[in-house]
Amino acid sequence: MVTAVNHQNNKINKLALWLFCVAMFLVLLNIFTPLRLITDGIRYLDILEYFKGGLGNNSTAAHEVLPHGYPWLLFLFDKLPLPFPMVITTVNIFCVLFACYLLTKLLQVDNKLIFYSLVLLSFINIKHFTMPVSDQVFTLLFVASIYLWSKFCCGRRYYIIAALVLTAAAIFVRTAGIAIVPGIIIYLIYNNRAKLAGRKILIAGITIILLAAIAIFVIKLSVLEAKIGYLNQLNLGTMIKAPSSIIGRLQLHFKELGEMVLNIPYSKLAGNIKVGGFDTAEYLLVVLGAVTLYIAARAVVKLKLMGTLAFWVFLIYLVMIFLWPFYDTRFLIPVILMFIYLLYTYLIKFIKVHYLKTVPLLIYISFGFLSLAYSDAISLNKTFFLNHYGADPTLTAKYRIHFEDLKLKTDKRPVYNINDNNVLFLLEKYDR
Repeated sequence: MVTAVNHQNNKINKLALWLFCVAMFLVLLNIFTPLRLITDGIRYLDILEYFKGGLGNNSTAAHEVLPHGYPWLLFLFDKLPLPFPMVITTVNIFCVLFACYLLTKLLQVDNKLIFYSLVLLSFINIKHFTMPVSDQVFTLLFVASIYLWSKFCCGRRYYIIAALVLTAAAIFVRTAGIAIVPGIIIYLIYNNRAKLAGRKILIAGITIILLAAIAIFVIKLSVLEAKIGYLNQLNLGTMIKAPSSIIGRLQLHFKELGEMVLNIPYSKLAGNIKVGGFDTAEYLLVVLGAVTLYIAARAVVKLKLMGTLAFWVFLIYLVMIFLWPFYDTRFLIPVILMFIYLLYTYLIKFIKVHYLKTVPLLIYISFGFLSLAYSDAISLNKTFFLNHYGADPTLTAKYRIHFEDLKLKTDKRPVYNINDNNVLFLLEKYDR
């Protein structure tokens, strides 16, 4: 019996190794990509140009609400002798991998290689590995902060300076890093609830302070929104006046979770399963997202994770995402690790029916490899890139001009002005 179990484990370990090696190889092919621009990538590069003196104090970049941590990192990348897109892609890939490693130091993962592979095969990660956006760097800073604060809370006080520095860095790269602070506070309250229960005066004081803070926040909301871009974009005033509007926000984010767990974007799914005028994909993903959240909650309870700092910080971040009134799967990148851990662990440990374990994993992995093949084709073939990258024909036209310019000798190439032709200027300068 023991020999049979060992044999089975050896087979699983070999399969996990092959899965990881193939996924890693295909992911790394993307380091040869042209510079892939999206709206926020352009904004970050414009801030970089502002730092370098290419844009003046009256420019949009000079008053950009995006935190400046990531543009400063891009500033360092620009000093390296390696191609800019190669550095961005490599850093993004290894940030996600190291974040996975740190999470496995905090939570029990039975097969780390399978866990790493599932995270690498997420189409959301695959799509953004190649882009100059902050999310995957932020993911590492976010998880590393949780790791260090967990060590500090376990009695290793000398971690405090590193924890504070990384928390500040996470907030400097993305404002959402502020989720770490309330996560720590709620974790400490939850873990010390037995001690606090006997101190009624302290509890009453904390309750009064919280109610007063909420009241001041609601009363001064318009003032705070004028000063804090993130709050202004949350549009909380609408939600307070019309609480039913939260349903629309929840639908958006259930849809994102559905895309994440099925591992295929709505845009690719919608055209294949639409029945007449009925948007089957939309409703399928919303339902799947709601089920995903339910299973994740069950996994948290069964694995007794409410006593961990990681759970509370990830929960606060997820609440922030669910309040966000816009649809963008990119903001799920920091929590993809946690969701994959919860769902994978739940499937393996708590589902007894064999096909209910394997079918979801096979679907997820299959779509992941399709996404990788698609991304590799975009990275390695400029014709395929022009035909398939992005949905903006104006941007595609700029790339077509840029690829034609690259065929010319250096001294024959046109020189673009950042104020007149922003995209072509950035491509000429950073798509080296």
